[in-house]
Amino acid sequence: MTPRFTPECVIAAGLADPGSRGDIDFDQAVDWREVVRILSANRVPLSSLKDDPDLEARASILMSASDFRDAERAERVAGEDLRGEYVELRRVLLERGVQSILLKSTGLAPSFPYTSDNVDTLVRLRDVTVAKQVLDSLGYVELRNIEEPNKWLFRKFRGGESISAIHLHGVVGWGVSFVDDALVWRRVRPSEDDPLVMVPAPEDAFLVTVAHAFYENKSFKLLDIARMRHCLRDDELDFESLESIARKRGWEDGLAFCLLLCSGLEAALYGETLVSDAVLARARAIISRDRRLSSCLEETLKRDQGDFPFRVSFLLVKILYYRKILRDQQRPLSGRAWDTVSTLAWGVRQKLQIKGQRGMIVSLSGIDGAGKTTHGRALVRAFETSETRARLYWSRFGSSQHEGHNDRNGQPECNPMDIASSLARRRRRLENPMMRACWLTVNLVQYTARCNLHVRVPRLLGAVVVCDRYTYDAMVEIQASLSDGSRWSQRAGWLVGRLCPRPNVAWLLDVGSEVSVERQAEQGSDEAVCAELERQHSDFLALASANRLRILVTSVDPEETCSQLVRETLLEYFTDYQTWVSAIFLANPNQMNPAKGAGR
Repeated sequence: MTPRFTPECVIAAGLADPGSRGDIDFDQAVDWREVVRILSANRVPLSSLKDDPDLEARASILMSASDFRDAERAERVAGEDLRGEYVELRRVLLERGVQSILLKSTGLAPSFPYTSDNVDTLVRLRDVTVAKQVLDSLGYVELRNIEEPNKWLFRKFRGGESISAIHLHGVVGWGVSFVDDALVWRRVRPSEDDPLVMVPAPEDAFLVTVAHAFYENKSFKLLDIARMRHCLRDDELDFESLESIARKRGWEDGLAFCLLLCSGLEAALYGETLVSDAVLARARAIISRDRRLSSCLEETLKRDQGDFPFRVSFLLVKILYYRKILRDQQRPLSGRAWDTVSTLAWGVRQKLQIKGQRGMIVSLSGIDGAGKTTHGRALVRAFETSETRARLYWSRFGSSQHEGHNDRNGQPECNPMDIASSLARRRRRLENPMMRACWLTVNLVQYTARCNLHVRVPRLLGAVVVCDRYTYDAMVEIQASLSDGSRWSQRAGWLVGRLCPRPNVAWLLDVGSEVSVERQAEQGSDEAVCAELERQHSDFLALASANRLRILVTSVDPEETCSQLVRETLLEYFTDYQTWVSAIFLANPNQMNPAKGAGR
């Protein structure tokens, strides 16, 4: 009674488990590109295969595949960067007297590259505040829209790309705790392949792997099976201690189900199981008490899936999850009641995909060539990586044919000489008072209507709108078009500022008039273009002083300035992050983690 898997899946399973690589027949006819796909889908570190000298000699057909080489190279580069970030974090934490554990690592080499979505780092609950301060000092941003009970996600951005994600844990759990946290800290150990990485003891690593795969992911990856087999090969593994912890924390039946399921998967993939007969007998005895659970196990093992990750029933997992909450001997009755209500609310919110995010308007202003589009795109990417809905909007006052969303194609190309000549023609036309009044009226109505439709409404609906050119640029455009600084331009600028929604964060990207003029001179622009740029630069600086815009000098490294703008804007967005929609589902940060030290 075991599932049947494709030959490609069986080979991938053998590659995932270092102890089984010697049994692989590399002469059989299989689709090696499919093997690479399965390995990547199951988070198996390809560098561990490349670094195995015995395997490299036997598996040349795999190693020479272009898909494998490209994926392994990208993984290695990312892993080196990630390890550097983690080592720096661990060093600073130790300087502050804080020990940390790489939570999901079992000691199975390599510790890096870390193929999980985030580097799950466990600290003692009393050290969480210090750990947060350290992460902030290292340039990370806390993503409070993804906060969980006793878990906080931090990201570090370079430009608009995330280069490191640290999931800070105060306890070992997913909604609720699954292990004995005090015992985890007492028997922590250094990883065999990387002395700078601390990992849980085999018993705790086994429990973490099983609980995360089953209760959190609702599926088992080949890497999960390989990690479990790595723990089972440890001669000092105390299975009775492991079972005792699961019993006290209320998931004895869940552990038994996973042991029997994974032993069946092992038999199908490797022709054997490393779980002892005595342990399997105890697991069967537990499962036999629940006829429905026994039936579900039998149906799951009969499945002709043929691929990994191996998914389990969502309903089954939820039943066992809430049974675990109600049976947890380490929580008082009131705590179990709260855990039931709160996790149910969070689960409904997640299943319905209700984000309940805050709306925000970010404006990027400056003369042409200051880098507004580059910085705007980087900021939108960072928000999207942070699981926040964001859009980029571009507009130019008096040029409505180019207004609209800038999500993919960017702003239209603008030739500075064309703009200068257009402004000169416009000034001549607007010397006529009637023409001036008509031009201002039509463009004010059109511009403010579009800004309210494409900026105000999305913000009210919870989107982040990044405006590449906005009201301050419109004010400068009006001044440049009227050229006389009369009450016409002053009143029109005042109306634009009042009728359009005010930005929550307003940036002036200052490339410097000298740099801009020098660039235009290199491109053959005439003196009129350069003079116009100098004039607009002065107008922008005056507006920035009067309206307290954040000035960012963009004449230096664009990656550095993008990183600064992204970090400061994200910090502004996530400060005091609360929404009424999240409050309904008990999902605001102050509801999930209401008091320091209140662990589960």
